[in-house]
Amino acid sequence: MQHSLNCDNIPLGKLFFLRLENAFLLADTGDTIEILSRFDNLESELISYCRLKGESFVHKTALKGCFAYLLRKDSIQNFMTFSPELALAPREIGLAPHGVVAQKASPDYHFALNHKDELWSKNVSKMYEDAKAAQWNATSAIEWSAIPDFAPKVEFAIAQIMTYLIENELSALYIPAKFLAQISPYFLPIPMLLSSIIGDEARHIEAFTKRANATHLGVQYSTLTTQQSLFSLFKESNYLAASFLLHIMGEGTFIDLLKFLEDCAPDLPTKKLFNLARKDEARHVAYGMNNVKMALLSNPHRIEILKDSVLRRKVYLDEVSGESTLLLESLAVFAGGGDSAIEIARGFEMVENLKAKMEANRTKRLVECGIDEELAFELSKAHTPNFM
Repeated sequence: MQHSLNCDNIPLGKLFFLRLENAFLLADTGDTIEILSRFDNLESELISYCRLKGESFVHKTALKGCFAYLLRKDSIQNFMTFSPELALAPREIGLAPHGVVAQKASPDYHFALNHKDELWSKNVSKMYEDAKAAQWNATSAIEWSAIPDFAPKVEFAIAQIMTYLIENELSALYIPAKFLAQISPYFLPIPMLLSSIIGDEARHIEAFTKRANATHLGVQYSTLTTQQSLFSLFKESNYLAASFLLHIMGEGTFIDLLKFLEDCAPDLPTKKLFNLARKDEARHVAYGMNNVKMALLSNPHRIEILKDSVLRRKVYLDEVSGESTLLLESLAVFAGGGDSAIEIARGFEMVENLKAKMEANRTKRLVECGIDEELAFELSKAHTPNFM
C-alpha cells in the first residue's frame, strides 16, 4: 500500500520528521510512503534517516511544481491487532481498551483477571446504561426534613439497623474495588460496570448514615458477629467466588432485607430510601447471577470453586460467631413498631419469616444460575446467618 505525505513547503526540521515518523509508525511492513515537497534537495537527509531507522529510500521524482520522494517501510510492523473474539486478554495492550490498536512493547500490567469467562455477563452494557439512568442524589432524593421522631426504642433500632447496613455496604464497596485494578481493560465494560456498582455503594453508605443521623443518635454498635461475617467475605481472593458470595448470596439476601425494611418503615422518606437502594442492589445481583451462570456454562467444574467458598466460610463462621442478636432485636422492634411485649413478639415472628423467605429465595437464585437444586438448597442453608 502506498501512503502520501504532503509536506508542501515545510522545511526539514522537527515538524517534518514528526510527520514522517508517524507515517512510518502507522504503515505496514512493505508499504511505501510518498513525500510531496517543494524542496528538491532532500535526498541525502532522507537517505540518512532511512538508514538510521531501518527503512529504504527508493527514488526521487520531479513533478510539476514539486518533488516526490518515495520511501519504503522495511522495519517490522509497530502495532498489533487482535481478534474481537479473544477469550483471553492480550498481555501486550497495556491500558488500551478492547478495539484499540496497541503499539508493540507496551508495558505488561500483569492483570490477574484477564479471562472473559471469569468476568463476563450478558447484557453488561445495558446494565451499565441502566445504572447511569438510575442515579439518585442521597442529599436531594430523600426528604430528610419530613422524617418524624419516634419512640426512643424505635429510634435506637433504626440507628442500629442503619449501622449494620453501612457496614455491609462498605463491604460491598471494598470488594469490587479490591478486584477492579486486576481486570484487563480489554474487557472494558466490566470495570465500567463495577465502577458504577462502587458508586452505588458509596451513595448507600451516605444515605444510611444520613438516616442514622436523622434519629439524633447517629451510628451505633458494630458487633463482632457482623465484623467476622463481613471479614470472611472480604478475604475471598478468587474473583468468581467473591462475585458469587457478594452479588448472589449476600446482595441477593440483602434485597429481601431491604424489601422487608421498606414494608415495615413507619415513614415515607425511609420507605423511599430503602426502595431506591433495593433497585440499585437488584442490578448488582443481576450482574453476579449472569456472571456465574456464564462461568458455569463454559466450565461446569467451576461449581467446586463456588461450593468450596461457601463451605469454607461456613466453617470459619461456625467457629467464631452466630447471629447478631443486637441486629435481630432491632429488626424485631422496627418491624413490630415498638418494644412492648406484643410489638416485639410480633416483630420477631416477622423477622423469622423473613429469614425463611431469604433462604428460599437464595435457593431459587442459585437454581437460576444453573446449580443443581439439591446443591442449591445445601449452599443456601450454609449461608451466613448475618445475611450478607
